[in-house]
Amino acid sequence: MPALAKLSGLLVAWSLLALPACSSKKAGALAPLAAPSWRVPLEVKGFGAASVAVPLGATSARPIVVVLHGQSDRAEWQCGSFRGVFGARPFVLCPAGQAAGGGLHGWGSFDDSAAELRAALAALKARFGAHVAKGAIALVGYGEGAAIAAELARQEPSFFARVALVNGDPTAFSSTASKIFAERGGKRVLFFCATKPCDERGAERAVLLQRGGVQAKSVLRDVGPFLDQPFTDALKGEMPWLLEDDSRFVPPRR
Repeated sequence: MPALAKLSGLLVAWSLLALPACSSKKAGALAPLAAPSWRVPLEVKGFGAASVAVPLGATSARPIVVVLHGQSDRAEWQCGSFRGVFGARPFVLCPAGQAAGGGLHGWGSFDDSAAELRAALAALKARFGAHVAKGAIALVGYGEGAAIAAELARQEPSFFARVALVNGDPTAFSSTASKIFAERGGKRVLFFCATKPCDERGAERAVLLQRGGVQAKSVLRDVGPFLDQPFTDALKGEMPWLLEDDSRFVPPRR
């Protein structure tokens, strides 16, 4: 299939999920969301099973966070860690990626990875129905997954409008990608770094994005390379900034 046709198919699938909600149901009218556990496997047609952290008991549509894991990683590990980062309100969807042996996974080509994400989003909607909110999603790329996240944001910035590259190479967000993201609906980009070189590159990219009107910043935290408690605690502190002005991530006032 030509690359343009592949991209067109991806954009159509994502745009359907991004359409504004038009349900006649009042907020809170949904039955409480039930699942066997707070984290469940999700069968994805043509790919390995994704892992999903679900908002158990939700009675309203909830937003989506997509997390793309690193090299020699596992989707369920990422979903466990990022559930702690984002809390229990959103769906946290973690695609499996490409098997790398020993039960671990990496990523294949960008086209294959994008197709897997498209299928995973469709599977999420099919399984959880009206509990899945329409609209833009938050996208996290950790380690190796940062390069894929940056390219996804370049191709469809209004859908992947809030992006965090975590312990990944900020230069994956090229100057061209920064320009396109700013011009076509991108809102916020966070470069979260554990090393000074990463932070320096992130700061350079943040300036490019800011010039285009995007809210962007690079932060350096004294944490190790692994998603342990100190790392996730530090990252969690940046989420209010990343998700600012998106009311779907904020519990309604009682």
